Amino acid sequence: MKDHAVVTRGGFHPNYEEEIRYFKENKVYSIQIESNLSCSQGCLYCYASFDNPKVQELPEKDIKTVMSAAVNMDVRCIDWLGGDPLLRKDWYPLMKYAIQLGLINNIWTSGIPLQHREVARKAVEVTKGGFISVHLDTLDEKIYQQLHKGDPKTQIQAILKGVENVQELGKKPEQMMNCITFTKPVAKDVRNTIQYFYEKKGMNTCLTQLCPSGLAQDHREWVPTQKEIQTACEIRDAINYPDSSLSFCSMDTNKFYCGGMICVTVDGDVTPCSVIRKSYGNIHLAPLATIVKNHRKELLFMPLRAPSSMNGTCSSCKNSEVCWGCRATAFYEQGDLYGKDPKCYRNNKK
Repeated sequence: MKDHAVVTRGGFHPNYEEEIRYFKENKVYSIQIESNLSCSQGCLYCYASFDNPKVQELPEKDIKTVMSAAVNMDVRCIDWLGGDPLLRKDWYPLMKYAIQLGLINNIWTSGIPLQHREVARKAVEVTKGGFISVHLDTLDEKIYQQLHKGDPKTQIQAILKGVENVQELGKKPEQMMNCITFTKPVAKDVRNTIQYFYEKKGMNTCLTQLCPSGLAQDHREWVPTQKEIQTACEIRDAINYPDSSLSFCSMDTNKFYCGGMICVTVDGDVTPCSVIRKSYGNIHLAPLATIVKNHRKELLFMPLRAPSSMNGTCSSCKNSEVCWGCRATAFYEQGDLYGKDPKCYRNNKK
């Protein structure tokens, strides 16, 4: 199958056939739980962080309530987000509890906690059947220092040590990824970083676009141009998907992932995606199942299921088989969840 990798690894979940089935049935496949805001990496553009946030962690009881609702809704996976979810004191028992409920765990971590062998061992244990994503924007210490707090050499080495630990403990590279938040500074080193993880670690890259949310609102100068995004995506495709004729352009994953996922933020808001800070209800005010029932269309981007209903060149683009543009950039730059992705270079092609 020529475009197999874009379908499988572009959707992140190892059981990609089940993920696609859920997408076609308009069902929630995965719930992102933004469990905390603490993070050792100190990204200066973090979409989830604000100065003096009112809430630092989603309470344990709320997380367990979300997971129970997930089981009743036939959800298959929990995607653990932060901050860094591995900095919660109770992260391991919570993920063990998810397994007891029959849920699959996926971890989105900075990667820094994984430098500790026991943390890595536990992470591998609880993500059986799921994936682990680390977050290293660049291998260049000067660029890294521009975008993060802390000592760049120490943090880069910690993340790479974490990847080494996880793989030595049995996590398959194809069930891992490195997440790059793509910014103007990162553009200078994006090829080197993507190539390193693919050739040295066997890992694909999740190329997330910078959106003006959270701390990123103070760094709009880091938002890359359409041309820079095009170049980065073409580099990613050439390295990660050399045999594919399809691409998901400016977004970081195929539509089967983001179209089967919802997010519960640290303060209980229910959103279509962790980056899109638009609430369609709050679990402190209504049951999660009720919120999903009332807002399934918006949360799962259902109006975009038929390519012919999409805006811009998306309606006729061959990539619509796996892509519908980044909904977050459409939302932040145009105020329209269903609008064309202004960062997709194909939208400007005649």
